[in-house]
Amino acid sequence: MSVNKDQTMMFGFCEAQLKEEKSRYDYNSEDEINRLVIDSADSDSDQRLSEDEEEEFPIIENEDEDTSYTGRDNTTVWYSNPDKANIIKKDIKPIISGAKPNAQKAKTELDCWNLFFTKDIMEEILHHTNVEINSKTVPETPNTRAYIIKETSMDELMAVLGLMYIAGLNNSTGYNLTDLWRSDGTGVDIFRMTMSLQRFNFLQSCLRFDDATTREARNSVDNIAPIRSMFEKFVENCKDAYSPSQCLCLDAKYIPFRGECHFRQFMKQSSAAYGIKMYALVDTKVNYTVNLEIHAGNQPDGPHATSYEPSDVVDRLVKPVSKSNRNVTFDNQFTNVPLATHLLNVHGLTCTGALMKTYKEIPRCFVKMEGRGVYSSRFGFQKDLTLVSYIPKKSKVVVLLSSYHHDKKIDTKYSEKPKPEIVSFYNSTKTGVEFVDKLTKMYDVRNYCKSWPILILYTMLNIAAINSFIIYRENNNNTKLRRCEFIRKLGLALLEQHLKIRKNKSSLPRELKKRIFEQVGESVYDPPGPSEDKYPYKRCRVCPSAKDRKTKYKCIECKKPICLEHVVTMCQSCTAHTMD
Repeated sequence: MSVNKDQTMMFGFCEAQLKEEKSRYDYNSEDEINRLVIDSADSDSDQRLSEDEEEEFPIIENEDEDTSYTGRDNTTVWYSNPDKANIIKKDIKPIISGAKPNAQKAKTELDCWNLFFTKDIMEEILHHTNVEINSKTVPETPNTRAYIIKETSMDELMAVLGLMYIAGLNNSTGYNLTDLWRSDGTGVDIFRMTMSLQRFNFLQSCLRFDDATTREARNSVDNIAPIRSMFEKFVENCKDAYSPSQCLCLDAKYIPFRGECHFRQFMKQSSAAYGIKMYALVDTKVNYTVNLEIHAGNQPDGPHATSYEPSDVVDRLVKPVSKSNRNVTFDNQFTNVPLATHLLNVHGLTCTGALMKTYKEIPRCFVKMEGRGVYSSRFGFQKDLTLVSYIPKKSKVVVLLSSYHHDKKIDTKYSEKPKPEIVSFYNSTKTGVEFVDKLTKMYDVRNYCKSWPILILYTMLNIAAINSFIIYRENNNNTKLRRCEFIRKLGLALLEQHLKIRKNKSSLPRELKKRIFEQVGESVYDPPGPSEDKYPYKRCRVCPSAKDRKTKYKCIECKKPICLEHVVTMCQSCTAHTMD
């Protein structure tokens, strides 16, 4: 895969990865990042040919014969010469990508983020979270702190999300959050300044997104009822904020999860083993997530019954870009001849993808290697489709289908190892979803949880951080601000209002309050000491301290507090004489 300059400038690579994800995503070197995806299209092996293997299996020139090929279904015909396929080349107008008009006014980090987590979404979370909090009962134990179990506000809820982003920035995913709240100098001050760890954990556990009283009835017809309303609003916001570029990628993604979830799936080639499956449509130029869908398993009969056949998934996900003449890249899980024809005729979209060699539309000679050498190619053309068979190394052949390409062009960048332009294009656009998945793992807000709706919220927060960063760059003339700095500023902006309220609490330690004043950019306010009138009683200076005897009287000479036991009684005349 070739990573364009925009991707490299916009997203810095972070070497710290979760242990559970290393077996699936290993990007520790530039060579690994730029590996050819096509080499793993039908096999788990990514080994390169040695010099000896190349000599034993020399390159044979690509076939230019004016012949035709018939698929194994004895119906589908492919022509080796594109001129005989009656190809009608279409004029593709250039597509202008960028923020849509409703998102162009968002200039700050928080404004860009609010395009995705809008006011109605946040109010919905706040309402249902407070309902959950009110259902909690305070245990009658000496260690219980009642101020932890109380309703939250919008400012405090935003602060919780801000702390999630900052925790992800500190690579705290899967680790004990206690380390972030330490006061011995090893913690992060912003966490203690915002709220206590107990309050943060309590609010996280109480996050809810739907009406609990009707949940059971909705669960009977919808597997993702607890999160559907908020998730659908979030996806619509992603569609409405940005117009993607010419090339898109559609693929499946997995979120590791081992908790209770009846539509959880087994994830092969991953140490996490189990997780929730999602489908994503991503702009391969800037890695903007255009559309999302949760694989909810076997849905009950009803309004939410859904088919997860590859063609049906593609049909639903490409609707935001239908009739736009864009190209969508798939892997062999989705690509087939009927789907390519359907996208072209119904949605006005072209596609490029790897084919499974078992499809009957593929001629036998396209999957065999007899008489062919390494880096050789064989083409087949129809009116709207192009089929190419390519041998990237000895004992391996891959077959690609494209309705975007209609010629035999060879990529000039690979003069020593001839490669069709279709293959190079597929390699450069195939890994859009995988790249977004990797970006989310760099600063993942996900923490240990047993609730799958909370896990979906974490995923939405990760995607919102990436999408809002792309909008921010577009609206600020492609600023060179790094993504980690953007997330840091976003997290601080989310908790700013809560800090302004918290700084006025008199129960906070003086040093912590001073740090809060500095964080919100205000001068430190040092409250005056207690007045004499408010606290008239003080301990007698003559009595032993063990007695702790309070008095409101004081000596008329030295002004020290003194109780009546140590007062000398004098009449008025003697007192006047003494004062004279």
